[in-house]
Amino acid sequence: MATAKKVAAKAAPKKPAKKLVMEFTPPKKPVKREQTFDMPVEVRDWIEQAGSRLKSLQSKVDRLELENKELKSYKRWAEHKILGSSPE
Repeated sequence: MATAKKVAAKAAPKKPAKKLVMEFTPPKKPVKREQTFDMPVEVRDWIEQAGSRLKSLQSKVDRLELENKELKSYKRWAEHKILGSSPE
């Protein structure tokens, strides 16, 4: 029997190894979605009414604080005006 000679395949020229470039990409932040719940209409209306009352009362407090500040300022001015005047 004849033995077949193995033909050595020519070695392919080696390509230079690719340089691995690792790019830093910041992790994506998850999108925050408002969590919604199904609720009865009466509950939703009650919450809206309560929010409206809170808003109304807060505006009233702000208005009264401003009025109080103005009255204190007027009181100081009036005291100075009345007590500072001399009867001549």
